[in-house]
Amino acid sequence: MTVRHKLALTSAALSAVALLAGCGSGAGTTDTSEQPATSSVNMHGAPEVQNPLDTEAFQQKPCSVLESDQINALDMQQWEVEQEMDAVGGPKCGWTYMGGPPDYTVSNTGVTFMAKGTGLKGVYQRKDAFEYFRELKPVEGFPAVAGASLAPQTSTPEEAGECDIHVGVTDDLAVTTQVSLGEGSPYAGDPCGRARDVATEVVKTLKAGA
Repeated sequence: MTVRHKLALTSAALSAVALLAGCGSGAGTTDTSEQPATSSVNMHGAPEVQNPLDTEAFQQKPCSVLESDQINALDMQQWEVEQEMDAVGGPKCGWTYMGGPPDYTVSNTGVTFMAKGTGLKGVYQRKDAFEYFRELKPVEGFPAVAGASLAPQTSTPEEAGECDIHVGVTDDLAVTTQVSLGEGSPYAGDPCGRARDVATEVVKTLKAGA
């Protein structure tokens, strides 16, 4: 079942979902430095989730993870939205927006509840398949990693203008935030910081609704 208003995602982003990858982006003040999310890890090397969240209600309405005030604060002047209940990884919402003045090219942001995966365990198991992978500081107290299968002829998220971040909200469920930024986007130089900014707002919503 799909409620659709056209969301264009890059092939790299789609392959990242299929592999359960994660990365993020944002403005220059966001800290995405390499750090283990927590000292407690499971047998796969993935950080354990200390205070798991109940996301069942949000999985039924994935577009409810960002409210209008959050969308405005993130400078996502939304003009198209797509909700996909049967997306590759699990329930997903995507936003297509200009992200600034009219001359900016189109950017895309997607948030997926990776219900068909195994949480951060699956990401860590597949990390060698990613061109880009790093552990991040926790997002709102929840372990997070950045990892992506990048577009051809690109070696970094900054060069690709794309990044995915996976946040473990339970030991078996990760929420993935994907961004694909247009060249005119003011966030194009830091796609992983941008994705982290969006992921932070998503986790705030999940915590408030838990």
